[in-house]
Amino acid sequence: MDIKYTKIFEGSYISCNRLVNELKSVNIYPIVKDHSRSALLSGFGFNPNEKTKIFVRTDQSFESKEIINKLGI
Repeated sequence: MDIKYTKIFEGSYISCNRLVNELKSVNIYPIVKDHSRSALLSGFGFNPNEKTKIFVRTDQSFESKEIINKLGI
């Protein structure tokens, strides 16, 4: 089974963390890609301008975008 994911948000770590908590409260479990945090944990340098990205399953993207609009982020 091939599951497709869609990027729904890109922003600061704080905004993404807030969105992830809201998504989890309605049983949507997103994938978070934060390259700067991964680089810090592994001991490499990072680009401070790189933003955190949030992905959800394509069938959950409509409901996720409604949550983003509700939060105003």
